[in-house]
Amino acid sequence: MESPINGLSKIINKFSIIKQIPIFNNLNWFQLHMISQKSVLQEYHKGDFIYKEESPADGFYCLISGRLQAYNMKSSGRKDNLELILRGTHFGITSLFTGENHSLTVEAVNDSIILKITRDDFLLLLKMIPKLAIELNRSLSQRVRNKKLNAQSIFNSSIISVYSPVKGTGSSTYALNLAINLERETKRKVILVNISSNLSDEQSLIFKVPDASPHWKIPGIRIQETVGDHQKIIQSVIKGHLNVDLLHVVFNPTNKNLVDLISQFVSALINDYYYLVVDLPNNMDDVVLQTLTQSDLIHLITLNRMEDLKLTNQVIHDLQTKLKDRFIKENVQVMISSLDRSENRLVHHEIDNVLDFKVSDVLPFIPPEDLRNPVITDAIAVITPGLDSEYTKTLARISRKIGGILIGLVLGGGAALGLAHIGVIKVLERENIPIDIVVGSSMGALIAALWTIGNNSEHLEIFAREFEKKQNGLKLFDPVFPRTGFIGGRLIKLWLKKHLGDKTFYDTKVSLKIVSYDLIRREEQILDQGSLVDAVRESVAIPGVIEPVFRGGKMIIDGGVLNPLPTNVLTTLGIKKIIAINVLQSPADVSKGYDLHQEKAQLEHQIPFMKSPLVFLGVRISKVFSANIPDIIIRTLQASEYVIAEQSANQADVLIHPNLVGINWFELYQVDQLIQSGEDATLQKIGEIKRLIRE
Repeated sequence: MESPINGLSKIINKFSIIKQIPIFNNLNWFQLHMISQKSVLQEYHKGDFIYKEESPADGFYCLISGRLQAYNMKSSGRKDNLELILRGTHFGITSLFTGENHSLTVEAVNDSIILKITRDDFLLLLKMIPKLAIELNRSLSQRVRNKKLNAQSIFNSSIISVYSPVKGTGSSTYALNLAINLERETKRKVILVNISSNLSDEQSLIFKVPDASPHWKIPGIRIQETVGDHQKIIQSVIKGHLNVDLLHVVFNPTNKNLVDLISQFVSALINDYYYLVVDLPNNMDDVVLQTLTQSDLIHLITLNRMEDLKLTNQVIHDLQTKLKDRFIKENVQVMISSLDRSENRLVHHEIDNVLDFKVSDVLPFIPPEDLRNPVITDAIAVITPGLDSEYTKTLARISRKIGGILIGLVLGGGAALGLAHIGVIKVLERENIPIDIVVGSSMGALIAALWTIGNNSEHLEIFAREFEKKQNGLKLFDPVFPRTGFIGGRLIKLWLKKHLGDKTFYDTKVSLKIVSYDLIRREEQILDQGSLVDAVRESVAIPGVIEPVFRGGKMIIDGGVLNPLPTNVLTTLGIKKIIAINVLQSPADVSKGYDLHQEKAQLEHQIPFMKSPLVFLGVRISKVFSANIPDIIIRTLQASEYVIAEQSANQADVLIHPNLVGINWFELYQVDQLIQSGEDATLQKIGEIKRLIRE
């Protein structure tokens, strides 16, 4: 709700503020003084409405601090034509001149201060100051031109606050490296704002040997001395050392006025930077809590210890209490730091129970050998990890998520043909193609699970070669009375247990989704929590061949039956860069493969018994067992799956389709040819993939 500025009037000089507003820049002292007399400063809290569409136009508005959003409210409750209004922008003018009601709703994104001049006073000022009318006309013309050119006159910016309720979590290390990776991945302008209290500021000046944690070598500027003086803030910014700008500020925690000032300070730089990463002190107080509530994203860093998780849970509770219906769960990310190497760490379900909130990421430990890039200047000293370190890779993924440029990989189903995925992964690794999220179906789910827990393509190839001898395939074959399938799946699960162990989705280094299907409810299942063994077992349950999994009143079968190439999972998540691998054979591929097999069979059939008894017997035995029930089922399924996969492929930015002509769905032993086909097909597309990454 709007309120006039009272307590802040001693700190905020209205005249000096008006001088900084772009539309008033060219006016003289007397004209500025007239505007100052006719204007008032009003304060709005986060979520307050400045005005709503269809309300009468009552004045001239200009944003002094904070952020606003303007939009049309659809009948469905969705905000349409949304754009941000940043500091120094005036609005509400068109309705003021036409006399019509407002066509947009304007709402405060942060606590905001707005300068307002009533309609009658503003029209009077235009008559008394012709120069103001000229400036206003020029400004309106520029806005019209921008809209015609579809130009974005106001860019979206994000305030990201990093906070840990306890010391020793590496939250400052995280904040600095997040800022660096945001700039590197998004190519946007980024500033790291370090906010510390007077007590912590004195300690930060003690500089010994640089390490992963940033050491500030200069005293910070005081927040209360900068509010309302944008020029002074800009002059205090440190540039040119880490590809991101730096600002070091301090506050006195006993100064109660700072709670009102912090939102103005935090939002003061959003016109100048696309991302503001705010590194907060560990001690929770009103200033820290207020900063968190004014942020777009909150990253909470904690350790895997009972007492620290409880403190983090309390922070989340405080945010929910403070923000109420404005609390957005998705905007709060909890990161578990791996700095604590003790054996008293909790297992995943214990963390979930204590925290009562989903953990977004686990931050890897930074070994000393990964600290390779020292930066020592007059202002700061730090050593950042190398680009190939697990810590940097994790923060790069987090940065791409923030920037909306995540790269998704879809591994489709296809039984033995899915081994071609290993060749694809081999090229992606060799070319350093970053992957942020993997979706797998059927055999693609198996390869995805093995890869995302940390096995590289070499390890995957070793696993595949376990079936290089034809007879080894029998290790997965546990025949049962064919009530719901010919294969029970017990041996498959034992093999999965051998290679996946007790790993859960929580243990994956890259986000993983596995697709299966509930045959009773005819619902697709998107699995992203719990046991990886169970998830993969469900996704490979080929109907009629491998027994389905019965769980919770569901009959779960192979995810590839109705979604053999699950690109839809990524598009639903808003992933804009998708690489998909379809290993299913087209009708033309199947026809060519049949011809090849016929030619080979005819040649082998001519071989006499005395020359090669094994080949002679093998050809005749294979005729007896050809066109068996499982083979007919799977060939039928793959025929329909290919049609579905072709449609799903339209949602991919890059489609890789290995040439697998002549290989049957059951030929797990064709390891070399399958992997090489995946590798060859990916190399043909590597130019497209690299362009996709750069876009």
